[in-house]
Amino acid sequence: MSIEDILQALDDECRAECQDIFRRAEQEAKQIIVKAQAEAEEIRQARLAKIRTEAESETTAMLYSARLKSKNEVIQAKEKVVEKALAEAVRRMENLRSRGDYREILSGLIGEGLFRVSGKVVLHVDPADGKLAAEIMKEKGLACEIHTDIRTLGGAVVADADERVKIINTVEERLNRAREKLRMQVSAILFGEEVEAAAGGG
Repeated sequence: MSIEDILQALDDECRAECQDIFRRAEQEAKQIIVKAQAEAEEIRQARLAKIRTEAESETTAMLYSARLKSKNEVIQAKEKVVEKALAEAVRRMENLRSRGDYREILSGLIGEGLFRVSGKVVLHVDPADGKLAAEIMKEKGLACEIHTDIRTLGGAVVADADERVKIINTVEERLNRAREKLRMQVSAILFGEEVEAAAGGG
């Protein structure tokens, strides 16, 4: 074998070996790229999932906050209207004495107090009701002390002789006692809500 043949054989062998090295390097490079792409996609999906979870959580929080704010605004609006209606009811009560049936109203309020107090009675009324209260007690055939020492839109405070028991039956006190019931009734009229439901079915 000549020198040229030997050199050609070495050259061919070197070329084949280089091609094999390049082929293996290319395969390894492809594997590295595929692995890197898979890892990158995994990282991307993880980040997307995290962002999606955070976005959903934020959306849920915003939605809850918006609903709560809306509910509070509705409640406040209702309260405002109800309070206005109740204030109007109180304003109308200021002219209670000018009504033709006020005598019966005062008599009824005094009578409710008398029913719960025994023995000698002391009556506390507004100065505007002093004379009328005396007439009502005379009609009832009951002797009592009458003191015109309170200020009220109407009604009376009925007490026993020692004033240990006092039945406050003024218009203001009756309004205060009936306030929640009035609130539910007004709310039902204005907003179509069931009074029974608002009262818990009672």
